[in-house]
Amino acid sequence: MESIQDPVITNRMHGIIGGVSSLLVFPHKDHYKDDREYPSAVEGKIKLYQVESFSWLWSRQARKLINEAMGTFISLQDAVKEVEPDDYKSVLVKKCREYRSMIQACVEDITMCRECEGDQEELTASGQLLYKMELILSLIEILFIDKKPGGMILGQLLMWIRSHFTQCIEKKNEVMESDHPHQHSAYWEAVYGSVLQGRMEDARHMLSNHPFADTDPFLSIDELLRKMPFYQVYGGVSVAEFTVRWQHWQSECERRLQEGHYSTCHQLQTVCKILCGDQKTINNLIDLMDTWYHLMVSTLLFTCPTVKLFRLHSAAQDAIACVGGEQSTTPLDHVLLAAMEADILQVIKECQQVLDNTWFTAHVTDLLCHTMGQTTDQKFLPELRESLLLDYVSVLVSHCSLWQIGILYLDHLGPSGIAMSQTVLQRLPLTDDSRAHKIIQMASDRNFDSVVVGVCRVMGRRALSQGRLGSAIWWGVRSRDAAFTSHLAHQILQKYVVEGRFESSQLLDDLGPAMLLSDTLTFLGKYREFHMMYQDGNFRDAAVLLVSLISSKLAPEYFWPVLLLDALPLLKSEEPVISAEQTYELMYCLHNLHNHASKRGKQSSLENEATCSAFLEKEIDLRLALSNNLARAIIHEGSVDN
Repeated sequence: MESIQDPVITNRMHGIIGGVSSLLVFPHKDHYKDDREYPSAVEGKIKLYQVESFSWLWSRQARKLINEAMGTFISLQDAVKEVEPDDYKSVLVKKCREYRSMIQACVEDITMCRECEGDQEELTASGQLLYKMELILSLIEILFIDKKPGGMILGQLLMWIRSHFTQCIEKKNEVMESDHPHQHSAYWEAVYGSVLQGRMEDARHMLSNHPFADTDPFLSIDELLRKMPFYQVYGGVSVAEFTVRWQHWQSECERRLQEGHYSTCHQLQTVCKILCGDQKTINNLIDLMDTWYHLMVSTLLFTCPTVKLFRLHSAAQDAIACVGGEQSTTPLDHVLLAAMEADILQVIKECQQVLDNTWFTAHVTDLLCHTMGQTTDQKFLPELRESLLLDYVSVLVSHCSLWQIGILYLDHLGPSGIAMSQTVLQRLPLTDDSRAHKIIQMASDRNFDSVVVGVCRVMGRRALSQGRLGSAIWWGVRSRDAAFTSHLAHQILQKYVVEGRFESSQLLDDLGPAMLLSDTLTFLGKYREFHMMYQDGNFRDAAVLLVSLISSKLAPEYFWPVLLLDALPLLKSEEPVISAEQTYELMYCLHNLHNHASKRGKQSSLENEATCSAFLEKEIDLRLALSNNLARAIIHEGSVDN
């Protein structure tokens, strides 16, 4: 297979599904102008091309986000079940900020990577994507999750702008680090920028470094900056009282401007006009604010500091009109506008258009679902949450190393999650033993017995095809497949007949109750136990077990000669360890074996020629040993009775 480079192929393709996230494609004959150009299948020239889907979630920068977000998601699902109603909001705010911190950490990692190595174009795109995610999520936190009493939102919006637009701070630092700050070309821009973001202390600090800082105009503007009131939700001041203070302060600003306090310095006039909420002056400084939402917040700061959410959309439309109207808006702007309209469904739709991944919409919808609960107008959220999380999980489970994270998400998605989890675990490629063990563990934790059995069967048959009998029987036991384990036990016994040694003897020693899965496996386990007794010198118990194996008929017919030959050393021991009754059992078995061999020939019970030859050579010796042992056992048992 080759990568697609031929434009004939890339324009239109006929293909078949080649996997969860890939497509196998080939050129169709109709797309060649001349039939003679189409490669003949007989000539073997038709090539397959593999097209693989790519998501930003596959990038190295996203891995940290995916792994850490899983922990926050799971802890959130557990917390909302246990938390008291009074603490519900604080839990959601905390989890939202955890998500934001993860995104910010990824941005910092990308910044460090850009300084040293890597694909700069990819890193830049990832950085921009993460910036958008954090910008949107922080606004959603303000407007939907961390609502303040009374619905006052300007203070939070101001912090939102400050954290995402730091150019004025950078410019201020650059100015103040110069030898003569007031002579720096960006001095007044830094002052205006600080005022527009409500950073009055920064503005005062810069103005205090001006040579004319002690003159009346500078002292007057410093006083206005110092006295500007800011509404604090928990400051102990009512909205009505704050409004009176703010109107009094702005009236003072307007009075001083009209009286010409700053007529000698047009820059100070500009600062005072900003404080007076002069829309034309603020609009003229749009270059210092970059976006319409920065303009909106700065305008509200000096015109309507007690703005509430229901008036935010109108203010947003006014700001957009000042920067070029609707035709100048971007998909990101549409997300922010939808949030300011408090339209949750539209926010989620727009996010899906803007962001190249399902991570964000899935986690945001989960947060909003827990925030809104079962309110009358938001009943669609639970179903939408489940759908988006399932989409996100579908992406994770199609990746070779992220599927386990996907399964953990499915644990919190109700019946649909359970069904999908079982399906995913059944269909995951069993690339090696390690992955099979992981799948079995996750399936066992969720009581998916059919998945465990299915995986073990597949792995057992694979091990058998590779000649790894010990591993195959372990998988067979795990699958509790009696027919398969019986077949494997026969394979081990037949190999023992040929080679005289056990395959994976340690595994056979540890079978325990699992040996009861099939008669052949039971015999194999007990026969191995006989060998252990014999090696430990416990001949009497070994003899009892051996005779019981022969008399029980558990042993396959082809294995009878082996059992009788195993009895020969015990029959020749100095003291009789096989009783007279047991000796009769052995004689009976030998007689039956001889009759079967005579009737059916060499291809009967003595199918293996080596075993047949060994047994025939030892048969006379075995008969003599049985006779001698019988005599000794009768004498010994008679003397004991007396």
